[in-house]
Formats: sequence, structure tokens, C-alpha cells
Amino acid sequence: LGLPNLHIMGSTGGVFDVKEALRIPVNSIESGPAAGVIAAQLIGLQINEPNLISFDMGGTTAKASLIRDGEIEITAEYEVGGSGSQNRWVTGTGHPIRVPVIDLAEVSAGGGSIAWVDPAGSLRVGPGSAGAEPGPVCYGQGGTEPTVTDANLVLGYLDANSLLDGDLPIDYNRAVRALEEKIGNPMNMDAQTAAAAIREIVNNGMAEALRIVSIERGHDPREFCLVAFGGAGPLHAAALAEELEIPRVIVPPIPGGFSALGLVGTDVRRDYARTLYQPLSDLEARDISAVWSELITEGKNMLKESGIPASRWQFHRSADLRYTRQAYELNVTADEGEFTTTAKDQLADRFHARHKQTYGHQNPNEPVHLVTLRLTAVGKLDRLEITHRPDPIGNSEKSRRSAWFADAGTVECAVHDRSRLNATSRLTGPAIVESLDSTLVIPPGWSASNDQRGFITMERHHNG
Repeated sequence: LGLPNLHIMGSTGGVFDVKEALRIPVNSIESGPAAGVIAAQLIGLQINEPNLISFDMGGTTAKASLIRDGEIEITAEYEVGGSGSQNRWVTGTGHPIRVPVIDLAEVSAGGGSIAWVDPAGSLRVGPGSAGAEPGPVCYGQGGTEPTVTDANLVLGYLDANSLLDGDLPIDYNRAVRALEEKIGNPMNMDAQTAAAAIREIVNNGMAEALRIVSIERGHDPREFCLVAFGGAGPLHAAALAEELEIPRVIVPPIPGGFSALGLVGTDVRRDYARTLYQPLSDLEARDISAVWSELITEGKNMLKESGIPASRWQFHRSADLRYTRQAYELNVTADEGEFTTTAKDQLADRFHARHKQTYGHQNPNEPVHLVTLRLTAVGKLDRLEITHRPDPIGNSEKSRRSAWFADAGTVECAVHDRSRLNATSRLTGPAIVESLDSTLVIPPGWSASNDQRGFITMERHHNG
């Protein structure tokens, strides 16, 4: 039929063939969110931004990951199936897995997350979700519990008449009544105040996810750009960037389908590991090299079976190291080429530096213990260029409506059609940019510019 080979997305951001997926199905866990991070990495290469924090907010959860110097952070410790607003640092509520996974922090905060008042009279958001069925109250499909989407609608960020370019009718008054009955009356506030409180709570939860992948990993978020995607990501991106003092927000084309672009734009990849539990000083460089050579042989066989030409093969070596009396490891990469005694010493030096970056201290006099040797086998596929051709005319403003902002109250905003922005469009907040799959909110004090590839970049004004 002339169809391309079928591949399955993996948890580390690469794809592998069906045979590999059937043999080791656990390698595809959390593969959907991984695809979004890969797409963020791809646009980083396109726009020459090596330091990014990806932020993916959909209907039920929000996820964050960090890309440093163009490289995605990988962890071998992850929990799935947990309850509550958890991330991988909160253990005991899910099922631990010991396979490589893109390092994601996830919270139960999405457009469908339900707002509720607990028995003590405090406002909560999530972890329960209205899901796709019945969905938010404003969809008119039987939902009765107010959600984050209902709050965004009442605050004026979403079109009060319809979504999906008119294909999804919206019941604004139903959302107002649900907010009044379920939140406003018990807490003695009107619908708009309740909606603002819901948005503040959900933003605080998502900001925590961004802190986990940046500050708690030893990175300064002010040195990164935020890539916002998912159906709801651009709605909340500016507020999160303000909270963490992230200077710029990038909203790629098709944010609602952005993870799918990562799936089709990634490479064939498989990660291998071999335990070699010994003090690093007790091992000869040739012994370490021999294990990596065995893993490379396995990787070559996999790439050959996948039909990838040898000219497109790449192999990346790394090691999980720790101080002797520690119970956790840090992964450190090794340079290409022959692994010598000097290279082994460099591996220890890099561990000390990584330990200081992550935890704020190091002990060069403490023996370093090797736990696991790792190898990533990559088969490079054709690179995907993500772009959306701007409108040459640029007559993008289609209406005006009132929206509420914490620092300005209720103000009138210009509403723009993203498909009609040209390559030089520059918008000053407050403004709203709508597309078929997502809505972007530009608050007061922020501006946004479109470029020739259809990327929108938001920046905050600096007064004085």
C-alpha cells in the first residue's frame, strides 16, 4: 500500500516498532505527554531557544517538563495510577515503575477539573474532573459541577456563544448559575468572584508543577522560556510566567494538537540499562566500556530490525551515580569516543557538579558509587518543521468583549482570530486570541507578536 512503517510512542520521547512494543509494553507508559515535550524540543531547535519549560494543560491534568541546552530531562523513577494532585516526588499513592521516562511533573488541573467547597468551607479545585462526558456545565451536556472551563467562560476569556469555531454551542447562563449555587452561595460571593478564586487556585497548583521541574531541580526559571500548549495551556500561560518570573511565553501553532506533532516528529529510540554496582574507583575503564559495548550491540540489532540505515544511528552513553551512602542516583552523560581512565575521572567530576546544581552542595572527597550504566540507541528520522503560514492581510480583530483581570478588574478586550494574524502582528494586552483548538489570553502589561512561522511570543512590559 506504500504506507510508512507503524511506530509506537515511547515514554522517553522516541518511537519504536510494534514488535518492540509487544515485547516491552511498559516502555510506552506516559507516552502521550512525552510527545508534547518532544514537540517543544523541536520548536526550540527551530527558533534557537535551547532552554525551555514545556507546559501542557488539557481537560484533566497539566504537565510540565524542562529542556536544558536542548536536552530533555529523563528519570528512571516514576509513579503511575496515583490519586490526588501528585507529582513524582509524592510517593506511595501510585505504582512505582523503574523504566526511563521523560521527567514530568503532573497535577490534577485541567479545563474539566471540578471546583467544590470542602466540609471546612474551603474552596478546592480537582482532582475530580467532569471529563469529556458530561464535560463542563457550559457545554449543556448534563454537567452540574462548575469547572475551570466554566470559570474561564464567566471571566470573559472564552467566547460566551460558542467554541470550536461555532461547532460547540455554549450556555453562559448555566455556567453562572452553577458557580453561584455550588461556590458563590456557600462562600458568600458572586459568580465572577468565585470564578476568579477558582482560576487563582488552579494557577497556584500548576505553578507548583513548573517549580518542581525547574527550581527543585536546581534551575532558575528566569533563564527559560515557557512553551504553552494543550487546549487550555495558552489561557493560563501568562499568569504562570508572572508567578515564576519567566520572561517569555511561546505559543506554537496548533497548540491543541501540539503533542500529536511531537509524535510524528520524533526519532526511533530505545533505552538500555545494565546494573554494575561498584565503587567507581574499583572499576577499570575497560570494564565499563565492555558493558556499554554489549548494550551498543543490542541497540544496533534493534535499529537494523527497524529498518533504519546505519548512517542514521546514534548511541549516547550515561551512568547513574551516587555517593556511597546515598539511596538515590543522578544520571551523568559520558562523552563519545573511547572510554579511558581520564573519561572515567571526568564522569566523577560531572557527578559532583550535577549534585551541586541539583542539591546545592557537593563532596569531592566522598567516593562515587556506580549503580547503572545506560545506553540510548537513536535512529534519526526526517526532521519535522512546525509552521503555520500567516495571513498576508492581517485583519485579525473580529470583536470586542469584557474580561476580568486581577490587576485591572473588568476591562474591554479586543478579540483576534489567530488564523488572520500576519507575520508582523503585534498585540498589546488586554487582548484575546482565538483559534479553532485553543484560546490565548494576553493580560494587561503583556504584549504578543506573531512571526513568519506562526509562533506567538508573549513578553511582559518592564516599566521604568
